[in-house]
Amino acid sequence: VCAVILSAWLGGMLLVSLSAPAVFGAGEVVLRHPLPAHADILKKAGKDAVSDLLRYHAGEANNQIFALWGTMQVIYGAAALLLLLFFTNVGKWRLALAASMLALALFQKLYLIPAIADASRRYRAGEIADLGQRFRLLHGSFATFEAVSALLGVALLVLLLRSSSRGSRRRARA
Repeated sequence: VCAVILSAWLGGMLLVSLSAPAVFGAGEVVLRHPLPAHADILKKAGKDAVSDLLRYHAGEANNQIFALWGTMQVIYGAAALLLLLFFTNVGKWRLALAASMLALALFQKLYLIPAIADASRRYRAGEIADLGQRFRLLHGSFATFEAVSALLGVALLVLLLRSSSRGSRRRARA
């Protein structure tokens, strides 16, 4: 069960990393190929104004995706750690990996994701010119934390699957 949870978590990481840029790309598609009913609106409002609106929308959509993903990661992390802690006899290393993943997820959910949302809103509002650097730093940090979580998750998954296959071979010999 824990391997399934970890696999879902890792799959979610991949999905979020692919969907965030795709949301921004969708706005460009709308501008290049507007529906006939929207072509007049695009012409009246102007391509730059509509582009700004679509980028704002994409940014807010990504903020919502990240917020939901942060919650899901905490749920995955808590479920994996609790399963390993109370329903298995895995060693300290596996528990430490699961606890580390949960700690990273909590940091992202409670600090990093809200900071990214705040910085992106303030940056798009033009409040502070140098906020773009902070925004990029936060996004880079998020990507780094996701990569570290993924590596820990893969390591834990390998350890769990290896130990379960050894247990299966021992039971088969007995």
